[in-house]
Amino acid sequence: MKAYAERSGVRLSIGNIYRELQRLMEAGWITTVANPEGADPRRTPYTITARGREALNGWLSESAHLLGRPAPDELAHRLALIGDMDPQLAATFLEDVHTELWERTKAAERDRAIATRSEKEDLFRTRAMLLNRTTKHLAADIELVDEVRSRLALFHSRQQKVPTPSAVPERKPSRAAKHKGR
Repeated sequence: MKAYAERSGVRLSIGNIYRELQRLMEAGWITTVANPEGADPRRTPYTITARGREALNGWLSESAHLLGRPAPDELAHRLALIGDMDPQLAATFLEDVHTELWERTKAAERDRAIATRSEKEDLFRTRAMLLNRTTKHLAADIELVDEVRSRLALFHSRQQKVPTPSAVPERKPSRAAKHKGR
């Protein structure tokens, strides 16, 4: 769990780890091994099996087209409906999202700087690279939110300028139009 967090920057809950270990054991992909002498007896070491290595190699060699498919996320779902929201509610929502994304970006940049410093000797900086990816995704989301804000403001300003049918006074036909009809 600690090694994964160090490599990826993602912290997993211990409950998820135990559930996943149980699933991997049931599939025959890992097995327990004897604890080394002097090791904490409360900890159980695991090792990957030949079947597990085959499954891992298969997973790693799956077609890359599966990785490139963007799954709709909560932000995408909400932005798809934002034009139907009350303008003030939409503006407040977009401001909150922008602030949240900005704060996540700053946190990821701080984490990336720490990871880069701690991985100086390690030529393969997995965590720093993944945090770099995260900051790029967050920057793209911020750009999207800014674009939606601009377009939504333009949309609402144009809507306010278009008179509604009940507000348009009924016009009387001009004399030229009356004569033209004869």
